[in-house]
Amino acid sequence: MNDDQVARAIHEIERALVQEDPIFLRRVRQLHRREAATVLSVFALLAAGAVLLTVGLATLSWVVWCGGLLSLVIAAVVDQHHQSHLRRFP
Repeated sequence: MNDDQVARAIHEIERALVQEDPIFLRRVRQLHRREAATVLSVFALLAAGAVLLTVGLATLSWVVWCGGLLSLVIAAVVDQHHQSHLRRFP
């Protein structure tokens, strides 16, 4: 099978799902949107944490350094919560 055949098969399955089980398809789309938002949030928190840790160490500012550490911890918690939510999805 080439890529076009696979794409057509996936499109056909999605079309059938729209007719047979629209609620399931809506839930899958919601899950995709939530995953994209979570990935973006975790990435932003990790980037902010890295910057704040670096600036905090460079300027010897404990408040900024703790903010960076807090950002990294929040990123881990958000990712863990999202992973546990994915395990509950049927």
